[in-house]
Amino acid sequence: MSVPVTVQRALSLISRRQPNKVAVFWKDESLTYAQLDERSTRLAQGLLALGVKKGDRLAVLLPNCPDYIVIAIACAKASICMVPVNYRFTAAEVFQQIDDSGAKTIIYDQQYFQIIDQAKLSDEVINICRGGSAPAKNLEELITESSKSAIPMDATEDDLFYLGYTSGTTGKPKGAMVTQRNRALAYHYWALEFGITSEDVSMQCGPFHHTAPFTFTLTQLFMGGQVVILDGFDAKAALLAIHQFAVTWSFMVPFMLDRVLEEKKTPIGNLNFQSLKMLISGASALSTRTKDAIQEQFNGVGLHEFYGATEAGVVTNLRPIDQSNKLRCVGQPIAEIEIQIRGESTESLPQGEIGDIWLRGPTLFEGYFNAPEKTAQVKVNDWCNLGDIGRVDQDGYLYLIDRRKDVIKSGGVNIYPIEIEEVILREATVQECAVVGFPDERWGESTQAFIVTSEPIEQVKLRVQALCQEFLADYKRPRQIHGVSSLPRNANGKVLKRVLRETPT
Repeated sequence: MSVPVTVQRALSLISRRQPNKVAVFWKDESLTYAQLDERSTRLAQGLLALGVKKGDRLAVLLPNCPDYIVIAIACAKASICMVPVNYRFTAAEVFQQIDDSGAKTIIYDQQYFQIIDQAKLSDEVINICRGGSAPAKNLEELITESSKSAIPMDATEDDLFYLGYTSGTTGKPKGAMVTQRNRALAYHYWALEFGITSEDVSMQCGPFHHTAPFTFTLTQLFMGGQVVILDGFDAKAALLAIHQFAVTWSFMVPFMLDRVLEEKKTPIGNLNFQSLKMLISGASALSTRTKDAIQEQFNGVGLHEFYGATEAGVVTNLRPIDQSNKLRCVGQPIAEIEIQIRGESTESLPQGEIGDIWLRGPTLFEGYFNAPEKTAQVKVNDWCNLGDIGRVDQDGYLYLIDRRKDVIKSGGVNIYPIEIEEVILREATVQECAVVGFPDERWGESTQAFIVTSEPIEQVKLRVQALCQEFLADYKRPRQIHGVSSLPRNANGKVLKRVLRETPT
């Protein structure tokens, strides 16, 4: 019988290679690989003693912290399915996700006690609180009082490792079923694609309840390197951490990179960024302006931009060598991933034509939890379509055009917001922008732009209109331009365009 490829094995064996090496840095604390191993084993044993069984779902409502990693490894060891919960959720949203996932246990931080109390979860849900004195089982006591005896490695490749709930930019979130095999292979592929080694020090500041920040964290640990965890994103704190811990790489979404670039212009001491060799961007499109600024301010740092999803992990990656000659591109498929561009009748389209992006590979999710009808909408046999449209050039590089739901149909013609947003961002005083379609009696939909700027909006409008006049056909130009203080985003940095569509104009 072959040895299974599981997260249980991947994360259980790492401590044997270098037990005394520091694995995690957080605030003034640190955990070695041996401490991480023992703490996760004790928690796994404690959960099993409470009656949590293999395959049960366990919800996690925590800020970024080492215990998030401990819980993930404990779940892998005990073959329990982890359900990360967004810490920005309201009580109603927390209840909805716990109810949808059927989680029998929740581990939450003391600061979220009021949310948990208001959520009115079933009395059958085991409550475990991290810190404080909430009327629940205490996480630290559970860990210290439980056995440290090793748990047999009997997980199967099909066991669920976690339910990754979609970001909910289009409505009710869905739980993507990610198996032990799915994610264990992702650690291999991501390390291979991005060159992550045991010598690296990663800094992660994105919320762990999202797929990319947490999977990058576990990938670095799988490779035996070190991880610096920030509670949340703060541009100054990120720069200080790079200097203090000699960080070699980090994943940040575009709006984080923009803030870091802006903060870097402000002198904050004699900081050294020579250790930094790689920045990885994903979750939304990285503007050409930001790419150029990264190359200028972090000279010599390799920039990667990937396209991926909760349901699939990393799909394609634009490597540093291609940044200057493949504009608005998200790269080639990574190892073991295939992509096709298909038309509405699912026929494969020729190179260069725009259509739905279909993909397949061993890191693809198994479907949506308890939602076969939703699964059937996106999966056909081994192939999956997640609602994005794009094209592939003659070299096999993917160009992400837009989300199918965000395409504006005006006068029977498709308009792609990302093309307009790229033109608007040529105006240096525009910090952020988003283009959406609004109902139009004559044309069906008309384009409207929302921009963030610190300059007088009327002056900026005139310059933006001039740029659009120069670079865009008349039917693409925004009919209205609105100045806003900020764009609505989810916790992973994606702009919530449905919120903008509901904005009175």
